[in-house]
Amino acid sequence: MIQGIGANTQEFLANLQILTQETQTTEEQVSSGRTINQPSDDPGELGDVLQLESDLGNVNQVSQNLSQITSQVNTAESALETVTSVLDQVSSLGEQGANSNVTASVRSGLSQQVEQALSQLVSLSQTQYDGQYVFSGSDANQPSYQLDLNSPTGVDQLIANPQTNLIQDATGTTFAVSQTAQQIFDDQNPDGSPAADNIFAAVNNVRLALANNDETGLTNALSSLQSAQTHLAESLQFYGGVQDQLSNATSVAQKFQLEYQSGLTQATSTDMATAAITLTQEQTSLQASLQMESSLPKTTLFDLLQGGS
Repeated sequence: MIQGIGANTQEFLANLQILTQETQTTEEQVSSGRTINQPSDDPGELGDVLQLESDLGNVNQVSQNLSQITSQVNTAESALETVTSVLDQVSSLGEQGANSNVTASVRSGLSQQVEQALSQLVSLSQTQYDGQYVFSGSDANQPSYQLDLNSPTGVDQLIANPQTNLIQDATGTTFAVSQTAQQIFDDQNPDGSPAADNIFAAVNNVRLALANNDETGLTNALSSLQSAQTHLAESLQFYGGVQDQLSNATSVAQKFQLEYQSGLTQATSTDMATAAITLTQEQTSLQASLQMESSLPKTTLFDLLQGGS
C-alpha cells in the first residue's frame, strides 16, 4: 500500500511556505519602500495608517479648495480695483458737468460717457473665474445683473438674494470668502429700494442728471456717488481681509499636510538597511532549506511498490 507524505515532509513544506512568504513580503517592502502594502502585513498598525491616509486626503482636498478660492478672490479683488477706477472716472465726468458754464449739449455728451461707464460696471459685476460668476454667490452659474437703462437703477437684477460663498479651513473653521453683486453694487434698504450708497443707482443718477441738464439733480447724484465710493472701499477692505485669511489657512493646511505625511511615512516606510539584511538572511535560509531537501534520499514509486509487496 502506498503511504502518504510523511510528517517530516509535511513540516518541511509548511516551513518552506512560511519562509517563502516572508521572503516575498520583505522583497515587496524593499521594492515599494513601504512596510504595509496589504492589510495582512501589519494588522495592528493598519488602523492608524488608514486614519493618517484619510486625514491626509482630507487636508489635501482643503488645500486644493483654498487654492481655487484664492484665485477666485484675487479675481474679484482685481475687478473691484477696476470698479474703483470707473467710479473715479464717473466722478470726474460729473464734476465737469456740474460746472455752471457747461452747456446742455456738453452735458449730454458727458451723459453718454457715464452710460458707457455704467455698462462697464455691469460687465464687472459679471466677472468670471473658471466659468463661475464670482459675484453671484451660491448662483455662480449665472450673472446677477444686466444693463437696463429704463430701470431706476439702470440695471435689472437677475438673481434674488444669493448666498455668499463659505469655505472651511483645515481646522474645521468656516468663513465667508465673497460678497455678492447685490451687496457690492446694489446695496438696498430693507424695503428693497436703493440705499444711499448704491453704486448702480448713483452712477445712473449722474447719467440722468447730465442727460436732463439738471444741475440740482447732478449735485445730489454726486453726493450719492461719494457714498457709493466709500461703500466700494469697504468691499475692497473685505476682500483684502479674505486674502489674509486664505493665506493663513493655506499655511495651516500645509503644516497639517507635512505632519500627516511625516506620520504616514514613519508608520509605513521601510528601513532599507534592516530590510536588506533581513532579506539576505531569508534568502539564505530559503536556499539552504531547498538544498537540504534536495540532498535527502528520495523514495520512488517503485520503492514504495516493492515495500508493499
